[in-house]
Amino acid sequence: MNRRRFLGRIEGVAAGAVLAGMGLPLQGCIGFHYVTATLAEGRVRLRRADFDAEPFALVDVPGFAMPLYVYRHGDGGFSAVSTRCMHQGCQVEPVAGHLICPCHGSEYANDGAVLKGPTLHPLRHFPTALEADAVVIDLSGGEP
Repeated sequence: MNRRRFLGRIEGVAAGAVLAGMGLPLQGCIGFHYVTATLAEGRVRLRRADFDAEPFALVDVPGFAMPLYVYRHGDGGFSAVSTRCMHQGCQVEPVAGHLICPCHGSEYANDGAVLKGPTLHPLRHFPTALEADAVVIDLSGGEP
């Protein structure tokens, strides 16, 4: 094998290793379940069918810096909370059946209640209602 061929193979192996390594950080984002919603008159509408496979969804809302976390509870009711941690404003993430702030470790229940500090305050809650085949979230309180 000549030098040019050897360097070409090394370059190919190195490029493959870099591309494979780039996939690792993205794996954490793959599990997040985002759904499409409609926004009208301060209310967000989601399809109930979007919760058939997963009990939760993240919803991007125009004008909000961070998505809403919408959770289907065992009794069929829904809760919607801001993903902005009340400790220092980082975005909380769904992990193992609850929400965790990756910045300082605060933990929240699916309805936004505090499970573990350093935060002292629950996540901002938005009223939800069920209408036919939709979950409706009232945003009249504005961005947290």
